[in-house]
Amino acid sequence: MKKPTPLLPFILQKIGYVVFFVLYKIFMRVEIKGLGNLETETGPFIFAFNHTHELDSTAIPLSLPFWSRHFPLFFVSAPKERYKTFGWRSFLYGGKFFNALGAYAVLSGQQNYAYALQTHEELLKKGYSVGIFPEGKRTPDGHIGPARGGLGYLIDVSGVPVVPVAISGFLGISYMDFFLGKRKLVITIGTPMRIVVSEPQTKEAYVEAGNQVMREIGKMMK
Repeated sequence: MKKPTPLLPFILQKIGYVVFFVLYKIFMRVEIKGLGNLETETGPFIFAFNHTHELDSTAIPLSLPFWSRHFPLFFVSAPKERYKTFGWRSFLYGGKFFNALGAYAVLSGQQNYAYALQTHEELLKKGYSVGIFPEGKRTPDGHIGPARGGLGYLIDVSGVPVVPVAISGFLGISYMDFFLGKRKLVITIGTPMRIVVSEPQTKEAYVEAGNQVMREIGKMMK
């Protein structure tokens, strides 16, 4: 298991916050809703996001106030093998660069949640917040897809509240849309959810726990 260190992700996420906040303020209309919902509990949290575009990850830091105690936010990223088809971008995804940003890949090949998510489980137990795309992939049409079992597993083993976060504005965005200011980025932070995974703790139970969160995100998108 990798041993994440918080200092570098903290620094880079703060820098990223400023860079993307300014960039999106210049080229997009930006609205962030529900920041006050994070003040109801001290955390740590599991932040769950819908996924429509690669740019979603750049908006994630904006779902926290700049001064938030939840920085650094560590992320669950896809297995490294998935990025082999990304061409030159494969050098940026899933490796040391991702680790520096606070993202750690799922360990694949064992069909075992405890093995695949061991790094993220340990982070939650140490009091760090973790972000995840429960769908496990980008949706091609913007509709909320079904969750995979990873979120439900992390909920079960950590007992940590889940914060649903809806990101809207990046689906199908082009360079022209961006630079002409034709899009509006809306980030909606929901109320922390406490979810109890049903018995027995099977893949089906974990998927249903994750789908509870995805349904809430779907409501926030409307």
